[in-house]
Amino acid sequence: MPKVLYENGSILQKMLLDFMDKDVHKIVVNEEKVADKVEQEMEKMQHKKNTIPLEVEENIWDKYSLDKQIEKIQDRKIWLNCGGFITIDKTEALTAIDVNSGKYTGRKNLEETVLKVNEEASKEIAKQLRLRDIGGIIMIDFIDMQEEESRKKIVQLLEESLKEDRSKTQIVEFTKLSLLEMTRKHIWNHP
Repeated sequence: MPKVLYENGSILQKMLLDFMDKDVHKIVVNEEKVADKVEQEMEKMQHKKNTIPLEVEENIWDKYSLDKQIEKIQDRKIWLNCGGFITIDKTEALTAIDVNSGKYTGRKNLEETVLKVNEEASKEIAKQLRLRDIGGIIMIDFIDMQEEESRKKIVQLLEESLKEDRSKTQIVEFTKLSLLEMTRKHIWNHP
């Protein structure tokens, strides 16, 4: 007689597992039946469901601009607040991320301008890796930094930003071509 040996969790279970370790202040859903499922899953996971408010809002898509956010994670180019941008190109072998200064010219010397764009890019890269669940080998082409201290700052900032990621990540080092090499394990099962 056939039996289920292992059942992969629903996307709801995976999301709750992913975010419940974080500092979650409330959960907002768009339907009452989804709220019921969230409560059931939290009960199974034995989280303190009474301490995390659960709200139902019908206009969740508009209120949080979800359409724009979903569109953004599908774009190849992501603009940074400073005017620079990153591009993300996935291949079979690896994911290449390129950092560009774009419209940002800075006000001080070139190294400080480059460092500002690279710092903002580091935070955005960590966010995009989580949102897109990018895994495997990742090569990041930051804007070239002349000072070793600047490279150390960028690695430290990226490591700090990746602490929010529950997936295992490993930053290897800058290569001889000044590319930052890292790996990340997928969270979600991809077909």
